[in-house]
Amino acid sequence: MLTRDQLEKWVRLFSRKDNNQSNLIFLGGEPTMHPGLVHGIRVARDCGYHVTVDTNGYLFHDFLERVSPDMLDYLSFSIDGPDSAVNDAIRGEGVFEVCTTSMRKATELGFTISLIYTVSSRNIDHLSRMVPLLLDLGVKRFFIQIIGIRGKSASAVQQSAGKSTLQVDPEHWLSVVPEVAAKAAECGIKTIYPKVYLEDNEVFECAGNVA
Repeated sequence: MLTRDQLEKWVRLFSRKDNNQSNLIFLGGEPTMHPGLVHGIRVARDCGYHVTVDTNGYLFHDFLERVSPDMLDYLSFSIDGPDSAVNDAIRGEGVFEVCTTSMRKATELGFTISLIYTVSSRNIDHLSRMVPLLLDLGVKRFFIQIIGIRGKSASAVQQSAGKSTLQVDPEHWLSVVPEVAAKAAECGIKTIYPKVYLEDNEVFECAGNVA
């Protein structure tokens, strides 16, 4: 784990002198487990960064009591289903209740909240039910991403077939995601999702360079 001083040095290292700062996202693992996170956020703000914290919703070290809404552009939560039955089967028992409770508290305190939904074969058919939940929770930005075959998800790879049981095929993704994204956007929610599958004549570009 980085020390408080190391964290500050890394944040300042990438600070641009032309005052044209990009986004700085604290993520993990779970960033709120780090006791120096709030200090890191203050340093990032001092450097002029736009700051986002990605969290699983547990918000350790009394995080919401130690930061104020003006310190963050977004407080972003990860939920992978519109209810506990879908989400907790993926993220663990009780996680949906913890996360949504934290989101409601953050909204009441004035934070701008974002939600990340990681699409897999286990939840893609429940994505359409997310829009009412987004509105109920006061979500301002909705990011739909596709599961990557790394970390825990890599353990679901079928060794014999060389395929992941969690991956979504192009037809399924294209039949669901754009339509749900459009509905969320129509409700005034900033909605973002990657172009996962390219046409034969399209050139791959790094999302970090074109975002």
